Amino acid sequence: MPTTSAPLKIPRVVPQRKPRQPRENIPQTREEREMILREVRHYVAEQTLVPPVPMEDLKQHADKLVAALNSKEIYRDYIGILINNELWRETLAAVPFERRLLMVPKCLRVEAKCPAPFDEFGLLCKSCGLCSIQDLEYEAEKLGYAALVAEGSAIVMSLIQTGKIDAIVGVACIPVLERAFPYMEAAAVPGVAIPLLQDDCIDTTVDEDWIWDYIHLTSDDKTRRLDLSTLHDEVDTWFAPDSLEAIMGEGEGDTEAIGRDWLARAGKRWRPFLSVAAFQALRSDADEPAPEDLKKIAVAVECFHKASLIH
Repeated sequence: MPTTSAPLKIPRVVPQRKPRQPRENIPQTREEREMILREVRHYVAEQTLVPPVPMEDLKQHADKLVAALNSKEIYRDYIGILINNELWRETLAAVPFERRLLMVPKCLRVEAKCPAPFDEFGLLCKSCGLCSIQDLEYEAEKLGYAALVAEGSAIVMSLIQTGKIDAIVGVACIPVLERAFPYMEAAAVPGVAIPLLQDDCIDTTVDEDWIWDYIHLTSDDKTRRLDLSTLHDEVDTWFAPDSLEAIMGEGEGDTEAIGRDWLARAGKRWRPFLSVAAFQALRSDADEPAPEDLKKIAVAVECFHKASLIH
């Protein structure tokens, strides 16, 4: 007896998005943008610049390229972003995918038809097929990236501070990229940014293949990287009362008891953490437990800090 199967569901045709004119401060044709990118790569290859490069210096280099290319001065910020991308290119390539973040803006969606809801972190893509967000997010997560459909310097900074992100591939309009730049520069986090072609926050477009190139960028560099968040948590445990007694020995007298009580109180422990991080970065057997002498050094550094506050 023949079996019946469920009706074949044909994916609905995704409407072709209408091309939009780039903002006036963006090169107007794909050919011109590709030409500028080639010239930027040639220019950076001839320089001895070491990232992070301050924004004012980037603008000076962009001015030189604008003059050399006989380009429009209004393209300076766009060219500066491309220069910064190339400066970080090799560093990004050496960062494992699982230590990278992809950030794309919600304005890439088709706003009038997008069914995706929002939470406190951003847009929750429903993979409806109306825009490229689902493909970018899927591909990045398949490689091992963390992916976020959101934008804003506050989000960038909070993610950097977790210690779990070593590089960022971002998509945003030029004003947003300029606001986020100081945070990236201060943290010296490798980052490349693909500028949106518009900045009106609705149904924006971007050179999508540039995003794909960057998210797949890799190298054979297998440099070991520390899990700074876990390391910070470990150092913090060394200041629990029981741990302090194990490291320093049994306390003597009321004065030392008061000192240890203050030492054990909650704090950021940045000084001992940085001391331990430097040691771990230089040792060849970083997967081994922290030596007891290292714990003593970390506690001693914090003791000096506490003493300086009292003095």
